Amino acid sequence: MKVLTNEQMRALDVKTQSDYGISERSLMEEAGKAIARVALERFNPKLTVVLCGKGNNAGDGYVAARYLHHAGTDVKVVAVSDPNQLKGIAKEVYLEAAESGIEVVGLDQLQPTIEYADLIIDALCGIGIRGPLTGEFAEVARRISDLPLPILSVDVPSGVREIAAGEELGPAVQADVTIAIGAPKLCSVTLPGSLYTGELLVERINFPSELLDSDEWEYNVAPPAELRTWLPNRPLTANKGTFGKVGIVAGSAPYAGAAILAGRAALRAGAGLVYLFTTEHLNTIFKIAIPEAVSVIVPSRDPYWLDESSFEVIRQRALDLDALAVGMGLGTAVSQRELVCALLREINIPMVVDADGLTALGALTPLKLRPDIVLTPHPGEMARLLRCSVSKVQSDRIAVSQSLARQTGAHVLLKGADTVIARNDGQVWINSGACPSLAKGGSGDVLSGMIAALLAQGVEPWKAAILAARLHLEAGRACAQLRGEFGVFATEVADEIPRIIQQWLG
Repeated sequence: MKVLTNEQMRALDVKTQSDYGISERSLMEEAGKAIARVALERFNPKLTVVLCGKGNNAGDGYVAARYLHHAGTDVKVVAVSDPNQLKGIAKEVYLEAAESGIEVVGLDQLQPTIEYADLIIDALCGIGIRGPLTGEFAEVARRISDLPLPILSVDVPSGVREIAAGEELGPAVQADVTIAIGAPKLCSVTLPGSLYTGELLVERINFPSELLDSDEWEYNVAPPAELRTWLPNRPLTANKGTFGKVGIVAGSAPYAGAAILAGRAALRAGAGLVYLFTTEHLNTIFKIAIPEAVSVIVPSRDPYWLDESSFEVIRQRALDLDALAVGMGLGTAVSQRELVCALLREINIPMVVDADGLTALGALTPLKLRPDIVLTPHPGEMARLLRCSVSKVQSDRIAVSQSLARQTGAHVLLKGADTVIARNDGQVWINSGACPSLAKGGSGDVLSGMIAALLAQGVEPWKAAILAARLHLEAGRACAQLRGEFGVFATEVADEIPRIIQQWLG
């Protein structure tokens, strides 16, 4: 599903009217009708209070009020701005609402008007605002957000807007449900705006599908219903080979847990077989920690670390594997970098490259990778790969992810709140949300194992990254709900994966 910036939404409006002959009045009429329908279906209100500001967002509110009135439910409008100052189509629909017998009162009547309401429709302001809410708009946003009443916001919660890095959002309406008109807006699916959005519904109304779905718009979200269709099938006649073989090239004496967590997560995410490449010296640790995995003993000059002398055994075994997870806890010495570069050059199966594997990419010249590879940097690793600052990465996470994907030809998953997955053609998916319980050592290893498992089961690399990111977030949230944000182990996140998948499948 496409996600639009404010500028893109305005361009979509213009194209719809100029190229398809769909009038502004028709769009507003359909938007108001959809808002009224959702209000009736979801809340069945006896008295709805519609808060209208200025501009087309207010126009949508006045149309919604008219449709609610015609449906036989009580509705009142509180005009926070003087409706006589409205212009164009918004002024027309206000006059029609007033002429139809809907009571329109001023802001001084807000308290007695909402006293007996059981639904508030927030049509104060939409994506056109510049800067934070101030004055009466800010006060109304605060007042209604504190009420024990459901709030249905039109397009975006009033006050939610696109902000620069480090800028404060300011006051905003805390919606229970937000109806995105046409398409979700970027500011309402990313932090901090997503904290105010509540449940997000999308009403495409009469915008042309070829415009709404055009790859001209590069930002996307994948709704749960779509994600479910990406999960690999689990046929009754399957054997362990059916569900793919994952190789884990990771871990060392100090960081054996990285390989163990990745292997555990791969099995929990459905892989049929997991192979841990390790030295004989470290094998006992792995066999005790994860007996379900197969150990592949490789040569190494140092018994505590894999190195370039391990490559030939890995290469031979990889002929029978479906995916590799490379780099977690592997080490960053020259010998480990040479191993990673050899794997990337010589082994042609899908891979996820993480952690120390990403550090090794600096030795790969030119930095061109296959399209079946997924890179999973955190902001610090992304900064090193692009030779920029972490603050630069965090100030424009989408753009830097696109840049690395285009530069390398691989797909990129940038970790962090609102995880970004950039496909190598520039299309981007936003995994909206965050979970502090995942900010803990080992979480990234679990994510890499999940991606590898999905790759091994035949999921396209970019889809594997999106699926894994969402499952990982929901598993982290489920663990936090059970144990609290402070004490979740990465192992517990891995173990929660099958239950989240089962919930998706119903």
